[in-house]
Amino acid sequence: MRTHAGIWGMLVLLGCAGAQGHAAAEAGSGGNGRVRAELVQLYEVNRQAFLARDPDAVMALRADDFHSMTPDGRTHDRAAMELYIRGFINGVERWNGLTFRIDSLAVRGDTAAAIVTQHADRMALREDNRVHHVETWVTQRETWVRTRNGWRMWRVDQLRGQRRRVDGQPG
Repeated sequence: MRTHAGIWGMLVLLGCAGAQGHAAAEAGSGGNGRVRAELVQLYEVNRQAFLARDPDAVMALRADDFHSMTPDGRTHDRAAMELYIRGFINGVERWNGLTFRIDSLAVRGDTAAAIVTQHADRMALREDNRVHHVETWVTQRETWVRTRNGWRMWRVDQLRGQRRRVDGQPG
């Protein structure tokens, strides 16, 4: 159960990560610069929604058929992810930091696949009903689709490099 909780936490965090660092430089690089700039802005909107503890705003950035695929081969649909996001947000007492970096971006028509590295640092309620300092890291692919309402996150998959520390210890 802990493994799934950690994986889901990583999935959610990509959805909640905010633009940091070299956003302006990244936005102007390569043929995908315009799309990259648009996604950087959407990640910041998403990040602010998580920081505000607003799951409705988080889900507004997801496609109607949003889903995640975990390393165990399971697919979690939009309803399951929304339930998880609500629970995740309720468990965060305070955010210490939330960052992401688009490592690469491939755009084909109305689909954009971003490889994203993220780090989430928070004070969060854990299984022992106590608040702990929790940090998580992951690199994963997030696929976005352009809809009549703009870009929406469609799928999260290809998780790798997952790490979690609880109160400074591997957890």
